[in-house]
Amino acid sequence: MIYVPLLLFCVVFFELFVRLRIGSDATAIIARSRESMRVLRSPDLGDDEKERLVRQASVDTSKATARFAAKFFGIGAILYVLFELTVLLLPDLERPLVDGLVSPIVIATLTAATALYAWTRTKIAVRLKK
Repeated sequence: MIYVPLLLFCVVFFELFVRLRIGSDATAIIARSRESMRVLRSPDLGDDEKERLVRQASVDTSKATARFAAKFFGIGAILYVLFELTVLLLPDLERPLVDGLVSPIVIATLTAATALYAWTRTKIAVRLKK
């Protein structure tokens, strides 16, 4: 019985992750870091120019990291509200749900089910675009 709400939580997490484009935010942070390292290694730029460019990249990276963290915090808040609503509607599930969040078997099962959901969602989306 606990698999149904936990799978719902996983699907909500996945959908929010995709719709909020968290993956592209992470990629942008990594790209900015790499760009800063290229600037520092550049023999063509002077020290003042390097300092200015790296300082700006640092500000950009900090903003991107804050945006990334805010999105994760928002997803966590939404999942917490869903958990509280589930417990409000089905109070007997509170302890099993919490126990399921740390059970390796439950985690592995939900990971596989969420991966299957993501794969199915992608296949359906590709067919709908044709």
